[in-house]
Amino acid sequence: MQNITYSTLNFQKPSEIYRAAQIHESAPLNWDPTYRVTEERIQNWCKFLRNSAENKDLLMLFAKTAEGEIIGMHWVALSDRQGEKVAHIHSLWVSGDHREQGIGKELKRLGEQWAKKNGAVMMITGVFYSNQDMIEFNIKMGFKPQQVEMTKKL
Repeated sequence: MQNITYSTLNFQKPSEIYRAAQIHESAPLNWDPTYRVTEERIQNWCKFLRNSAENKDLLMLFAKTAEGEIIGMHWVALSDRQGEKVAHIHSLWVSGDHREQGIGKELKRLGEQWAKKNGAVMMITGVFYSNQDMIEFNIKMGFKPQQVEMTKKL
């Protein structure tokens, strides 16, 4: 396994903001191959991230190769849920060529460590039912299924 480093998003680097937005916007392709990624949506996420630079309740972690290539990302945000501080996972992604190497586990571990340090009592994540790989991964990481949201297009 190659040397992997873990670091937070550098809000001073537009290329990192863009890559984070691109990864997050492209995530639905993992469970919905008909999803359409657009430059407009990526730019909207870039704007959101730039506006979040001072938000201490947001963590954006990257896993990078020795050459600086971003091969993993974990986005966690703190919020209040019924009077308790909780951490919501908005994204967890590892590039296909680097899966099954412990990168996702380390990103989650670091995210949980940050959440605990910042007072969170629970981690929450939503996973699309068709994304069975992520459901199984989360169960292995100690998450327990709570609720299934179902939709019907009209």
